[in-house]
Amino acid sequence: MRSRMNRITIRLILLLVAKPSVRGFSPSRPFHRETARCSTYFPDPRIRLAAIPKYGPSLGADGHQYSPKEVDESQFEDRKRDFRLLVDQILSVKDPTHIPSYLTKQIPLVLDILSDGERGVGIVQDILAKTVHEQGEAAGEQVSEAIDVIFSFAEGFVEEAVGIDNSNKELLGKIIRTISDQNLTEREREDSLDRILSQENLTAGFLRHLEGECERIANSPRITKESSRLLQILRIIQARVVEELSGDLGEAAQVLGQLVGYDDLAECLAVLDAGLTVRGLSFASEMKSLTTEALNGFSGIPGGVDPGLVQRVQAIDERLGLYVQSKSSSFE
Repeated sequence: MRSRMNRITIRLILLLVAKPSVRGFSPSRPFHRETARCSTYFPDPRIRLAAIPKYGPSLGADGHQYSPKEVDESQFEDRKRDFRLLVDQILSVKDPTHIPSYLTKQIPLVLDILSDGERGVGIVQDILAKTVHEQGEAAGEQVSEAIDVIFSFAEGFVEEAVGIDNSNKELLGKIIRTISDQNLTEREREDSLDRILSQENLTAGFLRHLEGECERIANSPRITKESSRLLQILRIIQARVVEELSGDLGEAAQVLGQLVGYDDLAECLAVLDAGLTVRGLSFASEMKSLTTEALNGFSGIPGGVDPGLVQRVQAIDERLGLYVQSKSSSFE
């Protein structure tokens, strides 16, 4: 029973975590202070990293070049301050196993610095120079080690993110080839798709990849018949993946997944209230158990999840709790 509940929790969270969020990703290999060491100064001011792939128009010729956000001088000082705080946080960590969680939350900051050319190098050199001047060489070496850990983590993060993106592309291509194979009958294509979806390790990342591809095509300045057809195919695949993930969860989980898709929280709760009026106490109790399970599961995800998603699920959970309490009291 326990293993089934764990599996259900995982599937539920996969359905709910639908929007891209850097906090929802953590590299599989751990990083500790001892994992990387380099010289005190950046060896190459031209250092740039490929970033987490972004959907939509390419930011570079290869489609993966990360571009730091343009900032004015005051924002640049904020970035420098935030990076110094991150370095201090890493130095003060008592349990090294907590480091990946801290760094995952700050990946955008680290990538901005790594990609900001000479200004990024200047931030690091300024921090190191001030530390050595104010606290001595030993303190400077400690700060250097902390910066090594931060940048090594970012490099691993990017490598794994690119690998995941490539895996998602391969899986999507495999699915498209299957359902587009004219040598198979419609029934055979459906059976083949069912086999792929049941055998593959479907993830929230793959759902986000699908959504990103749909948005990229839909937002294209020129929609051709071919791209329109591809968009239609992608939407069908998206629906089938959600159906596969929600297979063990039942209707309540599917309704919950639809509710968290509303950007307007008031509208979301209004739809929930209307639905509960029709479905009643039993359905509300089932949904309440799912929201509680999801919120508990969120806390176990390295780096956490999108705060907006957590807020919506919490609001739904509270509304369900009030409904269940009021209906239960009326039966006493």
